[in-house]
Amino acid sequence: MQMTQQGRSTEEIAEEIRHLCGCSRLAAFRMAHGLSQPEVVDRYHHQSPASVIDQPLLSRLEMFPAVGSRSPQATQIITLADIYGTTPLRLLDPEALDRMDPQERAVLIRCNAAFAEPVSVSADEAAAPPPARPRGWPAAVSIENEVEMAARRAMRFAVMVEGSNIGPETLDQLRDEVGRLATAYQQQPLPSLLGDLIDVQEVAFRLLEGRQRPSETAEMYLLAGVVCGILAKASHDLGDPRSAMTQARTAFICAENAGHDGLRVWTRGLQSLIAYWAGWPNEAARYAQHGAAYAARGRGTSSVWLPAQEARVWAVLGDETKTLAAIDRATEARDHVQADELDALGGIMTFSRPRQLYYAADAHVWLPGSEARTEHIATEAINAYAVADPSERSFSDEAGARTNQSLARLNLGEFEGAAEALRPVLDLPPQQRIGGIVASVGRIHTALRLPRYRNTPAAADLQREIEYYGRAPAGLTLPRPR
Repeated sequence: MQMTQQGRSTEEIAEEIRHLCGCSRLAAFRMAHGLSQPEVVDRYHHQSPASVIDQPLLSRLEMFPAVGSRSPQATQIITLADIYGTTPLRLLDPEALDRMDPQERAVLIRCNAAFAEPVSVSADEAAAPPPARPRGWPAAVSIENEVEMAARRAMRFAVMVEGSNIGPETLDQLRDEVGRLATAYQQQPLPSLLGDLIDVQEVAFRLLEGRQRPSETAEMYLLAGVVCGILAKASHDLGDPRSAMTQARTAFICAENAGHDGLRVWTRGLQSLIAYWAGWPNEAARYAQHGAAYAARGRGTSSVWLPAQEARVWAVLGDETKTLAAIDRATEARDHVQADELDALGGIMTFSRPRQLYYAADAHVWLPGSEARTEHIATEAINAYAVADPSERSFSDEAGARTNQSLARLNLGEFEGAAEALRPVLDLPPQQRIGGIVASVGRIHTALRLPRYRNTPAAADLQREIEYYGRAPAGLTLPRPR
């Protein structure tokens, strides 16, 4: 309690418990979160229903490597790391890691790279039960279950990277399908694509679980990582950041096994984006910084995306200097772009110039005194999308640019212009009201609370329309699984 009141992190509290009690790190992290063994077992079953674990087994895992203990599997440590909000290797003493089964140890070390540095979480927050699902959302609950199942499948795959033979025609077919989905994701409603994405992921995993020639294995890891990344974006768009992070971690592991810097950078950018929209800006900054070294080596458009995304994060955190510096780095990276395999897939896997303008507007919108600049850049993004190649169009990013244009106009006192800019976004059908769009529109609702709009009938009407808009997100349009 004293350390919590002092603002100590869970990592520090766990280390102190380990020092005072002489227990393992695994046990210390549980106690630092104020959880009993039965509570951890319940959370474990919620996180990974297909796994088998009970209190006696958890007790033996926490004793390892003492006499009578049980050597943990990599899957168990990874799941517990997710529960405790830390990285897998932080849960094991060096001696315990050395005495693990060599194959399990190798997998654990390899998978640890997919986790960014942990976010500091208080014991009270960690001990809180998972949030209750809202009533009256049967379709959303059903699709969340489907997304969570895909995330659990991704985690199981992530820890068995032993790699049926794949011929060139199979690779060509899979590459074409992944490219089709990458392009379609920006242009079609998520309900029409989710089933295909999950099916392609399953095919890629099955092929990788067999054996191939090394060159084929590398490309299969690349394609599997792309599909995991798109499914991570799908989970994010359906309002499930934790499943999104699970898929993204698997995408990063695939990037590591493929040895592909472009996919490493793209995945770190995706993880930063997920954290940004989830309201975790400091974690978003960490992910962006973790990808910087790969971006310095890469030349694909993912090396533009990462600093553009980082700019939005620093803007939310109120650091104008770092925001503008990141925007400049993105501009400089654009000047040196050489298309890579991800850019060849197109769609969501490439970072177009119009999208870069939208990100710049989304960063400037947070900076005080930048209202006119935001309006100008957002308008430039909208115009760039209007003349872009059809394959570069993105209904979600165009909606984001229009929302930034609307917000800038509101802050400039131009209510009618703001309402006009927002109208195409409010006219989107429910199937296209993904998480980021709903959140962006919510910023308009907040801005309408400014004194100049208070008690204004037109502003009140727009607020009510925004509230109604947010009640029908994309997840509600997805069918029930049969």
